[in-house]
Amino acid sequence: MSLVISSWCWHAAYHAGQLSLLHIPMEAQRLGFTQVELNDFMLPPPRLSRLRRPLLAALGAPPSLWRYSAATFAQLAQASARIVSWTLDTDFTVGARQWAWQKRYLVAGFHAARLLKASVVRITLGGAETLPQSVDTLAAARLAEAVRLLAPFTVAVENHWGLSTDYARLLRILKRSQERLSEQEAARLGVCFDPGNAPLENCDAAWPALARAANHVHFKTRAFTAEGDEHHWPYARIFAWLKQFGFLGYFVLEYEGEEQVERGVQKSRLLFERYQV
Repeated sequence: MSLVISSWCWHAAYHAGQLSLLHIPMEAQRLGFTQVELNDFMLPPPRLSRLRRPLLAALGAPPSLWRYSAATFAQLAQASARIVSWTLDTDFTVGARQWAWQKRYLVAGFHAARLLKASVVRITLGGAETLPQSVDTLAAARLAEAVRLLAPFTVAVENHWGLSTDYARLLRILKRSQERLSEQEAARLGVCFDPGNAPLENCDAAWPALARAANHVHFKTRAFTAEGDEHHWPYARIFAWLKQFGFLGYFVLEYEGEEQVERGVQKSRLLFERYQV
């Protein structure tokens, strides 16, 4: 399996104002990657941003929607690196008014992914882990609606805080959602498994369960031992689970350590080559 690189690897440079999503395909190629995953929060500000941003915020739109611009996507579509995945930070727990905006966001993400010829759309459940279990039924119904809106893309829900902090809760919501879908639709829905987002105190149960449900994987790295292993996460075990459960999706590198991106990515790639499925 080949390794995809995520724009998240450059999130520090983005927040420092040194680059935007338009630079990522070229940066990826400079490091020897031909495939990328793009995070929409890194889109550059489009024309009329000073008006668009406060207006959409006042209307209850998702934080990244003001960044969507046809001109920006026209530039990204010319990138020579293949864009395999587009990521949205969605929230399936909001009120009815905000949900209408979430659906607009999903449709905008669909059009972006289609224009960029991506095959995966990564989303999140949002909310907070303290929300009552009664929210889960609503989240499952809305997730099924999102899968239909995002057809025919593979839809990967990341175990990314909020309702997803409890891996078992996330998996229950996915199961309830799949029960609302046709067999073909349900097959497109799975977990974006990120071992770095599972609390370490229950990782022995969480990691294999998430690996079983995964259709997309974030290969997160932060620091390395002298032997080249990841300091925080035992990838020998994680990759063994993925192999056991027949994982066939993308592995997406998310390096977020303190070393220079080039050096951290190089170490990550060597680790991946050692344990790739």
